[in-house]
Amino acid sequence: MRFFNNLRLLQIIDSTFLVALLGIIAVLLWFNLSDVSNQVRQSMLASNTSLQQSHAAFVRQIELESAIDQQRATFDQLNDEFFKFAFDPNSTPTNLPLLHKLSHDLQDQGEQLLAIWPLENRPELKANYEEAVGIMSNLSTELEGLPPAHWHQLAVDARDTANHAKILMADIEKIDNQLGQQIGDTILASIQSTDASTAQMAAQLTYLKQRALWGTLGIIILLIISRLYFSTRFQHLTQTAQTAQKVAEDAVKTKARFLATMSHEIRTPMNGVIGMTRLLMNTPMSKKQTDFVESIYLSGEHLLTVINDVLDFSKIEAGKLDLKREPVELRACIEDVLNLLTSKALEKNLELAYAVEPSIPLFIEGDMVRLRQILTNLLGNAIKFTDKGEITVFVLSRSHQGDEYELEFQINDTGAGIPADRLDSIFEQFSQADNALTNRNEGTGLGLAISRRLVNMMAGTIWAESTVGVGSHFHFTVKTRKAEGKLKPFLYPDIPEIIGKRILIVENNPANQQALQDFCFGWGATTEACTSSSAAIARIAAGHVYDIGLIDSNLPNASALDFAKYVRSRYSKQAFPLILIAPPNDPHPKEIVRELFNLYLTKPITRSRLFDSLMTVLGKLNLVTARPQESKLKLGERLPLTILLAEDNPINQIVATSILDEIAYKADIAEDGKQALEALRKKAYDVIFMDMQMPEMDGLEATRRIRADFPPDRQPIIVAMTANAMDGDKQNCLAAGMNDYISKPVLPEAVEAVLERWCSAPFPSVTIQENLNETVSA
Repeated sequence: MRFFNNLRLLQIIDSTFLVALLGIIAVLLWFNLSDVSNQVRQSMLASNTSLQQSHAAFVRQIELESAIDQQRATFDQLNDEFFKFAFDPNSTPTNLPLLHKLSHDLQDQGEQLLAIWPLENRPELKANYEEAVGIMSNLSTELEGLPPAHWHQLAVDARDTANHAKILMADIEKIDNQLGQQIGDTILASIQSTDASTAQMAAQLTYLKQRALWGTLGIIILLIISRLYFSTRFQHLTQTAQTAQKVAEDAVKTKARFLATMSHEIRTPMNGVIGMTRLLMNTPMSKKQTDFVESIYLSGEHLLTVINDVLDFSKIEAGKLDLKREPVELRACIEDVLNLLTSKALEKNLELAYAVEPSIPLFIEGDMVRLRQILTNLLGNAIKFTDKGEITVFVLSRSHQGDEYELEFQINDTGAGIPADRLDSIFEQFSQADNALTNRNEGTGLGLAISRRLVNMMAGTIWAESTVGVGSHFHFTVKTRKAEGKLKPFLYPDIPEIIGKRILIVENNPANQQALQDFCFGWGATTEACTSSSAAIARIAAGHVYDIGLIDSNLPNASALDFAKYVRSRYSKQAFPLILIAPPNDPHPKEIVRELFNLYLTKPITRSRLFDSLMTVLGKLNLVTARPQESKLKLGERLPLTILLAEDNPINQIVATSILDEIAYKADIAEDGKQALEALRKKAYDVIFMDMQMPEMDGLEATRRIRADFPPDRQPIIVAMTANAMDGDKQNCLAAGMNDYISKPVLPEAVEAVLERWCSAPFPSVTIQENLNETVSA
C-alpha cells in the first residue's frame, strides 16, 4: 500500500508540474497577444480617424474647387454681358433681366463659396471677396437708374471689379492647393503610421515567436528532466514493490509450509489422543473416570476444530479457496446442519427449527459444503451461547428476477445477547463478544471471520442484531439462481395419497408450525394450525374433522397428552391417527405415548421423516424407497479383506489397528514404504492404508513404486491415512496413484465408509480389480 501511495504522489507531482508549465505558457502567450492586439486596435483607430479627416477635407476641397469654377464662370459671363449692354447701341432697359439674373446667381454662388470658406485665419481675404461679389451683384441695379451715357463707365467698373475678384479667387485657389497638399500629407502620414505599426507588430510577433520557441524548448528540457527523475523514482518504487512482493510471496510460502508442518505435527499426536481416548471410552470405567475421559475427548475435538478453522482461514486469505457452482438442495442442507448439531442442542434442551419461504426453489446454485459451513458456524455459536429456549433458521427471498434470487438467512437465538459496542467487531478474526458468557466458552475467534469471507465470496453481506438478555439475530445474504436437481419422493409436489387430506397441526413454535404447514401444503394437504391443545380441542368439539394430527410434545402443562386423551376418547387410532413430534430425550412416558399416538416423529423436523410418518399412518409406506435392513454382522464379517497398515508412529498404529479390529479386520503393519513393498511382494493385499510421511521411503514414493512394479492382478486399493491436511495434499496422493484419502485424526466411520465405497460387492475381488484398473489407467 505504501508503494501505491508513493507512486500516486509521484503521479500527482508530475501532473501538477506539467499543468503548471502549460499554464505559464498560456499566461505568457495571453499577455503578449493581448498587448499586440491593443496596439493593433489603437493603430487601426488612429488610421481610421486620419482617413476620415482626409476624406472630409478632400470632399470640402472638391466642393470649393467646384464653387470657385462656377463663381469664375459667372463673373466672366456677367462681365461680358455688361460690356455687350454698355457698348451695344441697340441696348435698351428690356435687356436688364438677364443682368439681374446673372447678378442674382453671382450673389448665391458667393454665399455658397463663403459657406465652405477653407481658412478662418484670412478674414481680410474673405471680406474683400465678399465686397467684390456685392459690388458686382449691385451693378445691374445701379444700371437701371443711369442714363446710357454712363453705361460705358459702369461696364469699365464691372470689368475692374471682375478682375479684382479673379485675383481674389486666384488667392483662394492657392489656399485650395495648400489644403490639397495638407490632405496628401495627412494621407501619407497615415500610410507611414500604418506601415510603422505593421512593422512594430511584425517585430513583436517575431519576438513572441522566438520567446515561444525558447519557452517550448525549455519546457521540453524540463519535461525530459522530470521524466528522467520520475522514471528513476518509478523504477526504484517498482523494484521496491517487486522486492516486497517477493518477500510477501516467500512469507506466504513460508506460512503455507509452516501451516502444513504444524498441521501434520499436531494431527499426528491428535490422532493418538482422540483415538486412544475413544478406545478408552469403550472400556469399563467409573463415573469419575468417564467424566475425565470425556473431557479429554471433547478437548481434543475442540483442538481439531481450531486447526481446521486456522487452515480454512489461511486458504481464504491466500485466495486459494474456490467456490463450486452446483445444484444445492437448500432445505436438505439446512436439515443436515440441524441433524449434525442436534446432540449439542439436546444437552441444553434447546429446540431447533427452520422454515424456508415457499417461493424459494427446491434447488439453488452454489457450494453446498461452504453454505453448510456458514450455517454450522452460526448455529454452533447460537447453541454455544444459549442456555435455554430455541434456535430458529428462516430463509427469505429478498429479491427475485427470473431465475435470479437474493436469499436472506436469519439465525435467531434466545441466548445472552451481544453488547452493542461489540457488534461491529465480532466478524473480525480472533474476535469474540467480550462478556461473561463468552468467557465460559472456548473458541478460535475465526468462525465468524471465515463466515464473513465466505458470504462475501457469495456476493452477499453478513450482519448481526442483538439485545443483551434477550437474544441475537444473525443475518446473511447470498446471490444465487434456480438450479435443477434430482427429486426424491418427498420432494414431488401434490402427492396423490396426501392430496386433500385434512391435517391438524398443534405447534406453539412459529418456525416449526410454518415448516409443517409448508411441507404439508406442498404435498397437497389442507392444514389448520393451533398454538395450544385447548384451541385444538375446541375445533374438534365444534365438529371439525381431520385425517391426521401432528402434535408437538413441548406444549405447556403436558397438554400434548391431554389433547391425545381427548382425541382417543372420541376417535380410534385408525380413525384419527396422531403423530407426536418430540426430541429424542422426550420426558413423556413411552407406554402412554404408544397408547395414545400412532407414531413418534423425532426433532428436528425434516421433510423426509415427516413424509415417511404421513405415508406410514396412511398405510402407503410402500411408496417410500425401501430401506435396507441393517446387518448385525460387522463389516469385516460381511466383507473379508486382507489389509496392510503402513504407519511409522506406534500410537497411530494402535489407534488404526483398534479401529480396524472394531469392524472385524486384522491388519499387518509396515513401518515405512520399503517394508510395505516387501510385505506386498510376499503377500497379496486387498487394501493398504498408507501414511504419507515415513522414514526410508514415504507413502507417495511407495505408491508410485507399487503402481509401476506390480501387475494389475496384484494391485491393491491404496488409501492415504495421513496428518497432511492442506489443500494440495489430497491431489498429491491421488496423483501418486492412491485411490482415496483420509485425514487424521482417523474416525471409524471414515474407515468403514472408504472400505464400503471401494470394496463392497457380491464378489469383492472383481470390484477391486475393476476399480484399480480405472485408477491405474487414469
